[in-house]
Amino acid sequence: MSATELSTPVLIIGGGPVGLALSIDLGWRGVECVMLEARDGSVGHPKMNQVGNRTQEFCRRWGIGQRVRELSIPEDFPRNIHFLTSITGYELGRYEFPARQDVVQPYSPEFMQRCSQIWFDPLLRDTAADMPNVTQLFYHRLDRFEQDGESVTAYVTDTESGEDKIIRARYMVACDGAESQIRDELAIELIGDQSLSFNINVFFKSTDHEALFPKGRATMQWMFNETGMWADIVSINGKDLWRLSIMKLPLGTEIAEAEAGDYIRQAVGQDLEFEIYSILPWMRRRVVAERYQDGRIFLAGDAVHQMSPTGGFGMNTGIQEAVDISWKLAAVLEGWGGEKLLESYDTERRPVAQLITNEGARNFTQFAKLPAGPEIDQDTPEGEAFRKEFTRILYDLRMDREYDTNGIVLGYRYEGSPLIVPDGTPEPEFDVMNYTVTARPGHRAPHAWIGESEEKSTLDLFGRGFTLLRFDPDVSVEALVAAAAERGVPLTVEDIDQANIAKIYDRKLVLIRPDDHVAWRDDACPADALAVIDTVRGG
Repeated sequence: MSATELSTPVLIIGGGPVGLALSIDLGWRGVECVMLEARDGSVGHPKMNQVGNRTQEFCRRWGIGQRVRELSIPEDFPRNIHFLTSITGYELGRYEFPARQDVVQPYSPEFMQRCSQIWFDPLLRDTAADMPNVTQLFYHRLDRFEQDGESVTAYVTDTESGEDKIIRARYMVACDGAESQIRDELAIELIGDQSLSFNINVFFKSTDHEALFPKGRATMQWMFNETGMWADIVSINGKDLWRLSIMKLPLGTEIAEAEAGDYIRQAVGQDLEFEIYSILPWMRRRVVAERYQDGRIFLAGDAVHQMSPTGGFGMNTGIQEAVDISWKLAAVLEGWGGEKLLESYDTERRPVAQLITNEGARNFTQFAKLPAGPEIDQDTPEGEAFRKEFTRILYDLRMDREYDTNGIVLGYRYEGSPLIVPDGTPEPEFDVMNYTVTARPGHRAPHAWIGESEEKSTLDLFGRGFTLLRFDPDVSVEALVAAAAERGVPLTVEDIDQANIAKIYDRKLVLIRPDDHVAWRDDACPADALAVIDTVRGG
């Protein structure tokens, strides 16, 4: 029987959150794509539980922001972090963060959400499935692929029917995870530390809040024994679902359900009722791929970087990559993207991944600086003195840095990108915890509310094409509009008569890319408007 042949502009390999986000963003931009996933797309174990501000801004764009909020941990649930000998044992310290309902967020129209992957992935899957230009193929295995100067050809097996398929695409994006088949076959090396820690997660259910929240509700509870930090427990939904992570285990350790139960009791410090759903071993790494592109094939997510989850950066970084490559693929397929546009994907995104993987590793290795010893849980004067010193060091190390990272989440920038026209202003000092509001080219365009109500953000103005913000109606934009039209670049002019926003953007004209990043700004149209348009479109 001959193989069924299909064709598509973009073929996505992998149906995890990054592949799903890419299919949604392409679909939102009107680009046809096929997403291939070897399994059924269900999530049996929640590895991710944090949708960052920036990811939530994209969800807002796709029309699912409210649904993410509804699926997240209740808005009155505190984001507190506890450090303990066991949950019912000695408290060593805590960081208290307000519940979502009590937070004023001036830098984004969206707040970070504690939305577990067990709900987030199905939402993305359903959203993509509702798009007429997105085709989802579950239970489809990629057997091999080849590429030439015109296309990528994937040879695929439908594992339910046994049918062979040949899928030809203009471009292919590998979102096939940490063990990426495509990365390996392209011989793309991962650079960094492959073994920060071997860990095992235990996903379980328990309604015993008296045992699990004896010191008040907390999003995360870290456990320390005589060896130092050894585990944490995360509240998945603020109610009855939990994830225990057992860390720094010997490589290849396997535990049965009974032993997993013993670990739960050890972390809690007493017996309790629970039901184990799943057990997942995993390796904590700090690696970034040497390159993000090979011809017509691009890689995103865990296929090109793996990072410690201490910071909640992993999936969110992958979704940023999905949006970056999405608008660039759309531009090329629509005919207005220049020859340098796709090459900029690596230039822009790889330095961001390097920054974030290093930060995640830093957060994890900080735990090694905390004192360890048998005195930590002894009811003696020596034990009390040990715990007091532990707490002092804990706060001196600023362990709260992991949970307060607006400087990374919103402040990443594309310094040195060939698509950015510098305006001569100095690069703001980078601070992990503190976001500097700036409309300097290369940075994410700042959020501000338009009008008196907090309903429409400046970010709501941007999207499928370029957006030219004008803060003075007397400034002519004809040259830029004409240049964009000559190159076929979609450009919308938005006039804003609001002094506070004009002050933030700090120029009368600001050109925003389809991914919300500032491409150019000045107080008047450039002398060579065509050169500016050619730069920002990768010409």
